Amino acid sequence: MTVLPEFIKQIEKPVYKYKYSVCTLVTHKEQYMEMLDSFIKGGFTEDVCEYLIVDNSELNRMDAYQGINSMLQKATGEYIILCHQDIELIGENSRPLLEEQIAGITALDPTWGLLGNAGGANRLYKRMVIKIAYPDGFIDIQGTVPQKVGCLDENFILVKNSANIALSGDIGGYHMYGLDLCMVGSLLGYSAYVIDFLLIHKSTGNADISYYDILKRAKAKYTRFMKGRYVNTTIERFYLSGSVFWNIMFNTRVFRRVIKTAEEIKFKLSKH
Repeated sequence: MTVLPEFIKQIEKPVYKYKYSVCTLVTHKEQYMEMLDSFIKGGFTEDVCEYLIVDNSELNRMDAYQGINSMLQKATGEYIILCHQDIELIGENSRPLLEEQIAGITALDPTWGLLGNAGGANRLYKRMVIKIAYPDGFIDIQGTVPQKVGCLDENFILVKNSANIALSGDIGGYHMYGLDLCMVGSLLGYSAYVIDFLLIHKSTGNADISYYDILKRAKAKYTRFMKGRYVNTTIERFYLSGSVFWNIMFNTRVFRRVIKTAEEIKFKLSKH
């Protein structure tokens, strides 16, 4: 029997140090402390929860994409909560309520990767799913929960650590990372849901000029990524598209031969 060298390490399934990692970009420490206090009162105590921050209160250390990716990599919780500093949990039963929602979604769809309290369903018309409370007492409820969505609002997102979801390296800034997380998660085979987890959000959002700049970059990125294309592996060449018609057409032997001939002619001409 072959004996492997002692320095070879056998990898096992991950064992998480905490149940939750709560990750936040901090620009106002007073708001963050109010948020932290509500989490601890809600049952997210130090024995089950770690708190990770990127402190941008005095110096802009990292933008949202850099900071969240760093926290996702460092988090040792089974579930990673990405949340704004201006939210507050409601009551002392927040943790049991969240765990009830996690259990329900796991029974419904074991392939879930992200959960939130607001998002948009993938429909041609604008269809929002929201359940958020505000300091003035207003509770914004739209749609029914739980519901699968294609995008989550950034005020509160729970990520399954084992899904290994990360943010893109070519967008950057402080907006649209909820969409990006859902897009990357979907590519990896994980779904996103809005759940019934009511909390207070002290802001209604800020769609400033930078928001539209980041939106433009995100749209350009995914337009490029989703375009039809030929893919070359070391064994096979094939065409990928979201269209069944184009997949059938471009993968026929005749069409592939035509494309190959055209590419060979183009390559030869480029040498002269």
